[in-house]
Amino acid sequence: MKTKILYITVRSDFGGGPRHVDQLIDRLEDEYEIYVACPTGEPYGTKWRNDKKIHVVDIPYRKFSFKTLLHLKDFIKKENIQIVHSHGNGAGIYSRLIKLLCPSVKVAHTYHGISDTYKSKIKAVVSILVGRLLSPLADKYICVSNGEKRMALSRGFSKDQNTIVIYNGIEDPKSEARQKENKPVDIVCLSRFDYPKNMDAAFRIAFAFKDDDRACFTWVGDGQDKERLEQADKEKGVRITFTGFSKKPSIYLQKADWYISTSRFEGLPYALIEAASVGLPILATDVKGNNEVVKDKYNGFLFHSEEEAIKLINDILDGKVNYSQLSQNSINFFHEYFTEDKMISNLRNLYNSLVPNDR
Repeated sequence: MKTKILYITVRSDFGGGPRHVDQLIDRLEDEYEIYVACPTGEPYGTKWRNDKKIHVVDIPYRKFSFKTLLHLKDFIKKENIQIVHSHGNGAGIYSRLIKLLCPSVKVAHTYHGISDTYKSKIKAVVSILVGRLLSPLADKYICVSNGEKRMALSRGFSKDQNTIVIYNGIEDPKSEARQKENKPVDIVCLSRFDYPKNMDAAFRIAFAFKDDDRACFTWVGDGQDKERLEQADKEKGVRITFTGFSKKPSIYLQKADWYISTSRFEGLPYALIEAASVGLPILATDVKGNNEVVKDKYNGFLFHSEEEAIKLINDILDGKVNYSQLSQNSINFFHEYFTEDKMISNLRNLYNSLVPNDR
């Protein structure tokens, strides 16, 4: 008899957490009986509701509701769910309160980016307090990077004995290393346009090269800051190409020469893993998550300021880096740590440790 797993996510839009859930469904739905609690929306909310192999429960988008909590409790008891696996902070509130209401259910929670910068002190205090109060209510915590695990432990969000690290992974595109850059050098970024991704910093970096024909910038994605930055680009003549949301961002990675990330914090960014998988060297802020996909001076460069990033790009344009070696190292690093097969194997082992599978 198949083990029954309920995934909870309060997002079903384009993002690392929902994408991760989608991978688990695609790879595990023949081995486990899969249920998903998620909001409506594109692309994943619609996709999951059209998948005849899984069962979907409606919950609000990024909003906690006691009514929803009680509905989930009743649903779990009715369907005899054995494992609840939540993804992201909002979903983690539901899953750990469910543990209070259904003590026999095994609860696993994955952090997909613990914030180390907050817009306000009040938000910081509330977030940390909630994390500590709910900490005892999960059987296992999964962090997607070692940096995230260190932060979870230091903030009292989990204990070392029930916290593991499982890297995000993607399917191997079987790419070959790049030998030389295009002219102009295309620097790409796949991103949501919001506070954590800090695209204002990316804009200021691109602005430094607005009169340099040796470089061009391609931004793939959407979000609350996109319209404002697109208007600033037109006014200041930075010449950034805004593609908007793309269902196939790999097309832009294949065409590009370098990848750049200006994130304030990350869990373990899928975009950087995708960049490494196709042999792109990476420029990234030295923050948790980023600094586990980018090994400084091995498959790219980590920077601590916009000025440092600008200097690195100038060095690239002046031919001062070994591009082909950095590209090969990106592919090697991907194969060593970030394949989807490794991720799925580790999660399968986790589920079987929570509920031994007798199949």
